[in-house]
Amino acid sequence: MWPVKVFAVDDCSAQLTWSVSPPSGLVLQVGDMAVRPLASPPAEVAVGRPLSAGEKGGWVRHGTGRYWSGRRLLDPAFPGGPGSVVIDGLAPATEYEVMASAAGVAKHVVARFRTLRPPDGGLLTKFATVSDLHIGERRFGVAGRLHDPNEPAGPEPYPARALQAAMEEAAAWGAQLIVAKGDLTNLTTPTEVRDAGHLLANGPIPVEALLGNHDNNARVNVRALLSSSGINVPWQPWARDLEGIRLVLASTDHGKARYHRGQLRASTARKIAQLVSDAGGAAWVGLHHPPERYPFPTVYPPGIPFGESRFFFEELARVGAAGRTFVSCGHRHRNRSYLYRGVVVTEVGSTKDYPGVWAGYKVFEGGILQVVRRVARPDVLSWTESTRRAMNGQWGRWSPGRLRDRCLVHTWSWA
Repeated sequence: MWPVKVFAVDDCSAQLTWSVSPPSGLVLQVGDMAVRPLASPPAEVAVGRPLSAGEKGGWVRHGTGRYWSGRRLLDPAFPGGPGSVVIDGLAPATEYEVMASAAGVAKHVVARFRTLRPPDGGLLTKFATVSDLHIGERRFGVAGRLHDPNEPAGPEPYPARALQAAMEEAAAWGAQLIVAKGDLTNLTTPTEVRDAGHLLANGPIPVEALLGNHDNNARVNVRALLSSSGINVPWQPWARDLEGIRLVLASTDHGKARYHRGQLRASTARKIAQLVSDAGGAAWVGLHHPPERYPFPTVYPPGIPFGESRFFFEELARVGAAGRTFVSCGHRHRNRSYLYRGVVVTEVGSTKDYPGVWAGYKVFEGGILQVVRRVARPDVLSWTESTRRAMNGQWGRWSPGRLRDRCLVHTWSWA
């Protein structure tokens, strides 16, 4: 049976993805709609190989693989590459079967899913987020063993390609604004900051950006360099109002270069809560670091310390905003959702490594819908699919989360 997964659903669409090339003549059918999916280019990824006696550095070929003798080995990850297709025009709160057929293969069920029931009321606005861009990164995985085979002579590096594709797909989806939730750069060099600012400022729709722990270097004036590109990141929490919702944004970097843990001082927590309260309606809070739910971190890398996290949610409760606030974070390159003292919190994965995602938000009068989709541009999808092999394959199991972690509906409570 050909492996297809339902990666994302909302109230009217579903994203189907696969990791190996589709069979000849493949047709996917969902309800009354049928599509003929295509594969992405074959994925190649570089992994470490020790230098043999007498070898010199240089590219050589052997069979289907490309080798960098002494340092890197490039090997096709999949015979024909992964792929993705979005099925639109579905009915809300409805069960569907994904039927597949191919040359010599009878029609059969490969997946099932249920579309989400949207909140009450009309659709007011759409916006999107990207997280953990790491512009400037050149390798991924434990000890950096996974390399982009297009480097150094190919197109733009994979973090830049992933960001560009994510912004284009979010705009095509209908987002009016994109929030970049920190770790814009990899090492906070001036070149990386300028590149990140240029990419964000030249996207198809407006961008708000906040900083993460990878954007912290005392020798680099990150905010000034971003501002020169038209991306302004205030020092204090700030708000951006869209129809039906207020976005409240705050940078949570600790102030120490390359220090993983976040920081949310009491004064910052109070300011966020006040901005939420002043909205008088629904609010979406964007942070880079997720709140720690327990006194000791149980997941790496560490987020906002437990005491500071608890105080922040107590402030939201104090101003009576817990039921009408949605919090979303990045930092851990994974997709998760949970309740924290009555407030919905989501963590959304990175654009540039498996599964390689962006998040879309539909704001209704009665609530908010989150849908996390994989970046589907073929060259990006081919790269992110290859990175699932990081950490001996555990990355591919840990980072995606469950479908209900990625795609969910939250109804506002005005009590």
